[in-house]
Amino acid sequence: HMTVGQNIAFGLEERKVAKKEIQCRVEEALAMVKLEGFEKRGIDQMSGGQQQRVSLARALVVRPKCLLLDEPLSNLDAQLRLEMRSEIRRIVKENGLTGVYVTHDQAEALSMADRMAVMDQGVVVQVGPPEEIYRQPISSYVAGFIGETNLLKGTANENNLVDTATATLAATPSVTDWTPAPGAEVTLSIRPEAVKIVDSTQAGLGGKIIERIYLGSIIQYAVELGDGSVMQVTEQNPKTIRSPGEELVGLQFSRQDVTLLER
Repeated sequence: HMTVGQNIAFGLEERKVAKKEIQCRVEEALAMVKLEGFEKRGIDQMSGGQQQRVSLARALVVRPKCLLLDEPLSNLDAQLRLEMRSEIRRIVKENGLTGVYVTHDQAEALSMADRMAVMDQGVVVQVGPPEEIYRQPISSYVAGFIGETNLLKGTANENNLVDTATATLAATPSVTDWTPAPGAEVTLSIRPEAVKIVDSTQAGLGGKIIERIYLGSIIQYAVELGDGSVMQVTEQNPKTIRSPGEELVGLQFSRQDVTLLER
């Protein structure tokens, strides 16, 4: 039954901060989250996004050095989540805070983080900038957890060539100074957006389109390979829109987009 102002002030009152200073800091916190003038409004009169801003203001008003946020946007709709991502990042940057943001939403992690830590069963398995985590995952777990990817099993050959069930592919190791021994079982990761559909004569790997999903400027394809496995392909603003059918198509990608994983 608290008002917005009372809700934000609670932590300061518990710390026995002087009333005059509480008022100043509550107004300061409201300005940070762009809720000036909402101090006397009831929490139940606020929208979901506004309530989330109040929660953020309540955390900021005590002037922490580190801000821990655990799935803070999980109850918001898609548009509000996008808006709050930008707001949280702005507030953390403007106030010189260290933010620790726990989320299962990969898009949130990639768009908000300066550095990411991927965990598996409570253990940190890789830490780095978002682009590094996405482009150079150290394992098939990380590759599959962050975004969508195609994982192909194969056997290492020489010079980072890998024999898969349908083709021999040139790859780039995910870890510097590591080259698998010939005969070692390895995994390849190829992101859907790195693959281009071409005529079957233009690529060594190919198959049949079994599904097409139209998403406006993006089209997603599922291509069945000769061994029955399926590769996902994402094309943005393609000149040619292809249809599922019996016609064979080729799958084209560069060596740098084929990540060689140890496991």
